[in-house]
Amino acid sequence: MSAPYREVSSRLKRLLSEGGVIEGSLYRADRGNTPRHQLSDRATGRFRSIYVPADFAPLVADWSARWAEAKRLLKEMSELAREELVAAITERTGRKTVARASAPAGGPRKRRTAKRLSKS
Repeated sequence: MSAPYREVSSRLKRLLSEGGVIEGSLYRADRGNTPRHQLSDRATGRFRSIYVPADFAPLVADWSARWAEAKRLLKEMSELAREELVAAITERTGRKTVARASAPAGGPRKRRTAKRLSKS
C-alpha cells in the first residue's frame, strides 16, 4: 500500500489504542430539574437509546467522538485504496477504469398508469 494509506492506517491504530469506541450520539435531555444523558443510534432501521448516568457522560462522549473519527478515517482509507486500485488496473490493462455511480436500491420506481379503454 502507498505511504498516504499507511499514514491514515497508523492514525486509526493510534486512535483505537486510546480507548473505547461506541456508535451513537450522546445528548442531554432535561427532565424537570434533572438533566438526563442518553446515547442514541439507529439499528435495524429503528432508533434505540441507552440511559447514561451523568458521571459516565464525559467518557461516553469521548467514545462517541472516537467512533466518528474512526469512521472518517476508514472512509479516507477506502478512497485511497479505490484510487490505488484504479491506478493498478489502468497500468495493467492500459485502459482507464471509470467508477460509475450505482442506481438507487431497488432501481428507479416505475409509476403505474391506468390504461384507458377506447370505445371505438
